[in-house]
Amino acid sequence: MNPDRQAAHLADMLAFVRELRALVDGLSPEDFAANRILCLAVEKLFINLGEAAYRLGDEFAKVSPGIPWRQIIGLRNILAHGYEQVAHEVLFNTVIHDLPSVESRLRQLVNPNPGN
Repeated sequence: MNPDRQAAHLADMLAFVRELRALVDGLSPEDFAANRILCLAVEKLFINLGEAAYRLGDEFAKVSPGIPWRQIIGLRNILAHGYEQVAHEVLFNTVIHDLPSVESRLRQLVNPNPGN
């Protein structure tokens, strides 16, 4: 893959994760689930996140541990193709509990030498 495209996909992923986290910041699971427009926005951002992860490819994922690549892409497929209904509580919990570590790892991949 072209290194410029690779960097762009990683930057996109980081932006999607940050936006997901900002959208649910301070909300309870009940408040989140009650806001249909917000739930749809979160679903779309997860689709975008998974698409960017998919475009990086299997080889990149193999040499970039610390990110649940298969789960991110799998969630994208479920949401995009409607294989099954995803509970909004699951999406909320994923944002709260799983995305902080994903964001941290993506920051490292986007800027591997922060002191430079």
